[in-house]
Order: sequence, then structure tokens, then C-alpha cells
Amino acid sequence: MVPSATVHPCLLVSEILVNIFAEVNERDEEEAASTLAALCRTCRAFREPAMKVLWAHLGTLVPLIRCIPCVKTIKSKGKSQDDLPTLALERELSSADWEIFLSHSRLVLTCGYYVSRRDKHPVLNSPSHDIGIDILRALSSPPPSSTVFPHLRKIRWTDSREDSIRFFRLILTPALEFLDMSSITNTVYSVIIPSISDTCPSLRIMHLPKWSFLHLPDMFDNWSNLAYVTSGPLADATIQSLGRLAHLASMDICLHKLHDIKSLVENPGFSTLRRLVLRAYNINLVTAFMRQVKSVHLREVKCYLPHGTTAAGIQDWITILLDRCMPRRLEILEIEDYADAGADFPGQFTLTPDTLRLLSRFRGLTTLDLATACTYSLDDTTLTQLAICWPNLQNIALGTHWGWRQQSDVTLKGLLSLVRHCPQLESIGLVMNAVTTDITSQRPGGGVRRPKVTSLNVGDSRVGDPLAVAAFLSDVFPRLLSVDAFNHLGGRRRPIPAAKEYEEKWKEVERLLPAFSKVRAQEHPSVGPRRKAFFLEELYLA
Repeated sequence: MVPSATVHPCLLVSEILVNIFAEVNERDEEEAASTLAALCRTCRAFREPAMKVLWAHLGTLVPLIRCIPCVKTIKSKGKSQDDLPTLALERELSSADWEIFLSHSRLVLTCGYYVSRRDKHPVLNSPSHDIGIDILRALSSPPPSSTVFPHLRKIRWTDSREDSIRFFRLILTPALEFLDMSSITNTVYSVIIPSISDTCPSLRIMHLPKWSFLHLPDMFDNWSNLAYVTSGPLADATIQSLGRLAHLASMDICLHKLHDIKSLVENPGFSTLRRLVLRAYNINLVTAFMRQVKSVHLREVKCYLPHGTTAAGIQDWITILLDRCMPRRLEILEIEDYADAGADFPGQFTLTPDTLRLLSRFRGLTTLDLATACTYSLDDTTLTQLAICWPNLQNIALGTHWGWRQQSDVTLKGLLSLVRHCPQLESIGLVMNAVTTDITSQRPGGGVRRPKVTSLNVGDSRVGDPLAVAAFLSDVFPRLLSVDAFNHLGGRRRPIPAAKEYEEKWKEVERLLPAFSKVRAQEHPSVGPRRKAFFLEELYLA
């Protein structure tokens, strides 16, 4: 192409134009489709690069199918908002129709198919439609020697209909790296997984349904590049095949039963694992599973337990975790259960200082969230000892989701000590006893300030004088605007005495904070541009 006198030569390089148009697409989501469409029509040099960006990432097949001339829209006769118009064929697909469809599908890198979902496409901004069975059947028989999506790298699929699955299997390519089938029914995906194993050897990320049992012993052996897996319960042999993967970095699975514990423990794996999320009926399954994990790269561990746990169970879990990873490298540790403590509360449900001190060995923690049915035997001294071991801590939540249901021995002084030793804190959840504020009224925080903290979760904390507490909190957290208290409590969780009174007092604290925040802003005015320039000048002259 001969360079135009009015166009810079750089704008004739396709790769540069693709990057520019991609930036347009990112910055202007509302008008991205119309802008890119206009660029396609601007000149020949812009057409192909703009088309690549316009069609690269499709959240649904609808825009692609609507490009076919013989596709019509049948309006829904139902009155429900979930009843969507349906795309259907007016006639059989011709060679010209296929040519149009394939000319666009070759540009697609990411694709998804959602059923009966009234949303807007993130790029093309088109309303969602249902796709008729006749269209799926027609697209399942492409012209000979043609590949429907030759460059497809990422796909999400939610339709379990037989004709939809037939088309889904057709569009799978050897270059596919991301596959999300988390919404497909068990009867379907257990049948198609073996074919996926042979068709998609390059898979790196795979999402399977979280609550469907899967028993395919060697299903992961053909995906040597698999790095991220989300799945429901797996058979013991399937877990072992998963543990043998050389590049597995993240795993999110459900644990139903572990029959062959001895075999699993004798063959530890998952040596490359960085992120582990386990969903199990109880913590005993989690602890048993952790015995076969041995990874010095582990950075994140999360557990979700619908049937709850006890203090002894948590202690065993932490002890095993300390042995199966490199404690200093662990950054995120979370556990959440949904069961009531029961009649044995607080005896078997109290996390003692000895149990909590085990956490001090995780010196690289940035997030610690223990949302369990347990309460805490924790005071200012123990909290300070723990805080000293967590210099990088950014988020902490100790039982505030359900509350401690008994008086806390942590006071505002303990909170102050926590934020003093953890300078990077951004989110705090801690049950305290704020009935008495044994802190000076002039500068309650003693100069410790954490402006990144804008909200505080105090669970079922007791509180005395709202004005004194608000003054303290605003001095330590000058941008604090909200206090979350008693919001998640109730049901079978027994409340503390006078819970309603304390809840009202915390609401009063929250109402006072905006006024205190304005006062703190006047006490510590931000440094203006002129003063910043002076600092820079001093730096250069030094």
C-alpha cells in the first residue's frame, strides 16, 4: 500500500493499529462497539485491525449469529422478564451465509454462550437472545475442510441441550487454553470430558461444576499444561492424577469423601501449587487432604465448611498446614463455616492463645480471615504478639462475621497496637470491649494514623461512650466512614446480653464519624503541589 500524504506511516502498521483500537475498546466501554464499527468503515487500512478488536472477545454467540442474513428474531409470547426473543432460521444456510459467518468467526478469540440471560454484551452491547435448536443444528454441519473458530482461545458454555453440546464439541480446538463448563449438568459433562481430553491438549484453565461428582481416574493426564482447576468432588484416583500435573498453580475443588487416605498420603503431590481452595462438609476432610499436599510455593489457602468445625479441628488444620507449606511464604489464609456452635459453646469452640500463636509463624500474611463458629480467648497482649509477626498484613477478620458471643478481652488499646505494628492495614474485623476508653482524649491514637481504612467491622463488640469511641477511631482512621456491627448475627447464633443497646451505640458512632473526619482533614491538610515541588528540588540539590 502506498503511504498517504495525510496519514502517518505508523498508522499503516496493522499491529500498532490493533493496540490503539484495543485501548479505545478498554477506555470507552459504552460506545466501544459503535466506535470500532465506525473505524471499520473509515478506510481500508483501519478495517481489518478494527474488526479484530471488535470481534475478538464475545460474551455470547448472539452478535455472531445475527450476522447471518437468513436469521430472524421470534418475539417471546411469555410475560416474564426472563422470556427472551429467540433467534431462528428462515431457510437453510447457503454457502454465502457460511462465508459471512466464517469471515467473522475466524476473528473470535473468546466466546461464551449463556441461556435465557437478559444482559448486555460487554463489547457489542446487544440484548441477549435465546438461540434456536435449528440454528445450533445448522452450525453443527459446517462446510467441508472449514474450522468454525480457528483461533479460539477461551470459551464459556452453559447450555446443556443435546444440540448445543454437539455444536460445543465442534468448536473445540487444539489451541484452546481456557474452558468454563461450570454450569453444564453432570450427565452431559461427564460424557464430553473424554473427547475434550483428546481435542484440547493446550488447556491451561478449566472450570467444572462444583457440586457434581466426577470419577474419571486419568482425566487430567492429557493436560500437561493445566495450571488452574475448579471442580466438584473427585474420586481418589482422579485427585492423584491432578496432583501429578507439573504446572498446576491453582486448585478449587470440593471434597466429598476420601476413601483411600493411605494411598493419597503415601503419594504426595501438588508440588507446584500456589493457591488452594477446598470446600468440604467438615474440617476433618480438609485436614486429611492437606496431608498429601507438599508445596513450598503455596501462597493462598481458603476453606469453606457448611457443617462447621471446632477449635480442636482448626488447631489440627493449622498444624498440618504449617508442615505442608513454607509458612513464611503463605500470604492469604481464610476459613469460613456456616454451622451453629451448638450446646457445647463455648467449651469446644474457643480458640485459645496457644492455637492463635501458631498463626504467628505465617510471617508473610497479607490477609487473615477466620469466619468460624468459634469464639476467641484473645487479649491485648496476645494480639500485640501476633501483630508483631505480621508486618505485611493488609486485611484481618477474626470472627466478626458471626460474632464472639461473649465479652472480648481486646480493648481499643489492643486495636491501636494492632495497627501500629501492621502499617499496611486496609480492612479490619475485630471484636472488642470498647465500654471504657482508657486513652488520652487529646490525641487518642498517639500519632498512629491509617488513612487507608475506610470501614471497620466490630461484630458483636460492646461499646460505652459513642463520642469517645468516635473520637478515638477518627484519630487513628481519619477516613473511616462506616462501622459494621451486629449485621450478620441472628438465627440460632445466641446474641450477647444487651445486644440491641450496643448496636444502637455503634450506629451513633457511625453517625459521628463524618463530622470527625472533616475535623481530622483540617488537622492534617494534604500537601499541595507547590510543597511537593519544593521537596523534589531539595532531593535534586542534595
